[in-house]
This record gives sequence, C-alpha cells and structure tokens, in this order.
Amino acid sequence: MNKKFVFHGVYLLIIGIIAVMYNPHTGVFGFNSDAKSGLIVSGAFAVISFFWAFYSQQAQRVALIGGFITTILLFAGTIPRAVGAWMEYAGGDRAKWYAGTTISLVIIGSIPLFVALFVELQRTKRKPMR
Repeated sequence: MNKKFVFHGVYLLIIGIIAVMYNPHTGVFGFNSDAKSGLIVSGAFAVISFFWAFYSQQAQRVALIGGFITTILLFAGTIPRAVGAWMEYAGGDRAKWYAGTTISLVIIGSIPLFVALFVELQRTKRKPMR
C-alpha cells in the first residue's frame, strides 16, 4: 500500500498545481488566485497520503483504516463541489469547465486508492474475538 499512497499523493499535488496554472476567465496561463483552494485541498490530502505511506511501514492496519477514512472525507468534500461546478457550467458559466475538470480528476484519481484500500481491508479483516 505504501506505493499506492505515494502515487496518490503525487497525483494530488500535480492536479493541485494544474488547478492554479490556468485562469479560465481570462484564458491566460499563470497563477490563478481563484483556484487557491484547489491547491490547498489537494496539497493537504497529498500530505495526508504521504503520512499514511510512511505510517503504513509501522502499522499497516491503522494506515489502511486511516487512509480509507481520509479518502471518504476527500470524496465528501470534492463530489459536491464537482457537481456544483458542472451545474454552473451547464447553467451557462463557461469558465466553470476548468474547476469541474480538475475537481473531477481528483475524484477519478482517488477511486483506485479507495478500491485498493477497501479490498485490502476486506482481505485482512480481523476475526471476531470469542
């Protein structure tokens, strides 16, 4: 799981950087101050993913559970935001395509980690005490 956590963290950092590199309102490449929250959220969850990668070497079960919960929290925050961005785009705000795309990429890129964590948790499920 260590490599999966690291890959996920790097992926989130890349998407966060991409989110602030383009301003869809002006069509200009450069720092987009309106997208700072995208960089902050993806950066924070990337750091957390790196933490779980490090921690999985000492306590794999704790890292699995923590990573699973963290990924659920990531989904809880990004799915409503992505839906909102795409609804605004459908409503006529043509600049929202970029926010909708980058947020959707965070979600899509997190699904493989979520599935891998779920499968690993099921595989290593502890037997109940009698």
